[in-house]
Formats: sequence, C-alpha cells, structure tokens
Amino acid sequence: MKRLPAREVIARTDALMDQVQTLYRGSIINKRGRTANSDIPYSELIAQRLLHAHNFPEVIRQLPKIPKGTEIRLPDHDGTLLDPTILGMEQEARVAAALYNHHHLGQLGKVIDYSVPVTVDGQAVGTIDLVSFDAASHTLSVIGYAYHERKKDTLLHGALEIATLRHSLHDGRFIQTYADLLNAPDGEPIDLQQVKVRSALLYLEGSYQDRSVKALKRTPHVATLIQELDIRIFSIAVELELRDRARFTRKQAHYPYRPVFHFVPVLRERMIQPL
Repeated sequence: MKRLPAREVIARTDALMDQVQTLYRGSIINKRGRTANSDIPYSELIAQRLLHAHNFPEVIRQLPKIPKGTEIRLPDHDGTLLDPTILGMEQEARVAAALYNHHHLGQLGKVIDYSVPVTVDGQAVGTIDLVSFDAASHTLSVIGYAYHERKKDTLLHGALEIATLRHSLHDGRFIQTYADLLNAPDGEPIDLQQVKVRSALLYLEGSYQDRSVKALKRTPHVATLIQELDIRIFSIAVELELRDRARFTRKQAHYPYRPVFHFVPVLRERMIQPL
C-alpha cells in the first residue's frame, strides 16, 4: 500500500475537524504504518496535530450532548441475545453480553450495561461497549474494547472513539440514568454528587492494541493525547472463550441465550508512564 507524505496526513486530519463528533471514523485515523517522507508513524503525526494545532482535548469536551429526554438505557438488556451469528460485529456483541453476565470486571467494578447506542441530534455517533461502576472509587466507566486479534484498529482510533462517546454524554443525566444501580459495597445507595464519569479501553493481553500500549514510548504524542483525554487502559489476561451451545448460534434460532465464559476474566491496568 502506498505510503502517504506527512503533508497529506496533516491535510486529511485538518479536514476531519469540521465534523469532530465523527472524526474518529476517518480512514486516516485508523491507518497503520509510517509517512513516506519523514518515516513518522501516522498515529503519532495525527496525535501531534490534534494536540498542538487543534487543542483537541478541549474541543472534544465541548461536543453536543445526547439531548435531555433521550432514552439511553435500553429495557431489553438482560444479558441474553437472539439469533446470533458467529462472525463479524455480532461476535463482539456476544462478548459484551458475556461480560455483563459475568458482572465483575476487576478495578472497573461491576458491569451494569452493554452495547449502549449514542445518538446526538439524530446522528448515530457510535456504541458504548460496556458501562461499569466501581463503588470504591465512585467511578462510572464508559468502556470500549476490541475483541478480535485480527481486528487491528489502532490505539489512536480506539482512544478517539471512546473519548467521543464519553463526551457525547451529559454527566448528570448519564449518572441519573443508572442511579438505581449505583450502590455502595453494602448495597446502600450512594450520593450521586460523588460519582464521576471516566472512559476506559479494554484489550486482550498480547493483542495488537496491547502491544501498542507497551510501545507508547515510540509515540509520545499518542501517549500524551490519551492522558489528556483521561482514558484508562486495561488488558484481559486470559483469552475470552465463550461457552455457547451450538443450537443457539444457528441463524434460525428462536430462543434467547445467555453467553458466558469458560474462564474468569482477569484485568490488569496498563499504566502510561510520564514521557
């Protein structure tokens, strides 16, 4: 594939700023490799441009929010799926439901929702893979993850996507949406004024994205952008092997099923060292 010069990468990035709410979908954002003339990683050059030319962390915090009165929490989210398929995005939907059924997600707390669509002013922005609540830190986490090793989305793409979804939320309304599930460890309700909303990324240990996190010293502007967007990164330390009955994965399945895991997911936070 032909390598792009730095000037073209910058021009494509600048053009995306006209539609910040869908910027993360731009093909240049998810491009792997290095520029033709300066041999700089595409992600590093884009992150540098977003930070220094556009003050992106501040811009994204000003995104239009999901309007008041819009239903965020879907009533049919009970951990079951109907008519699933083995391949494609449906596989990630099964993993999201299985993590919801597992309930606990280590430092991220208890999973309280999954596959939450985000729509602003009639425009589909994207889907939040998981929502979790950690009672100890009073943190409501908006989580994005990549399940397939073959799905080599860049770390930059994942960070910009979850940051966009998180900042499309009005914190107060989002917290109120899940108020009945935000309880202290003893089950008692907590003061909602103490709850904070944060974003996180979740990857398989050893995956393309996880290796990218370990190599962030080579892309310091990507690391800085992730830090300024207040995104935590975690890896799941075991392969997520779903325990599904074959009869429930036929295309003509008529009954809902509840995906679960063979193994207990173990999370480790990937700390980004100051650069």
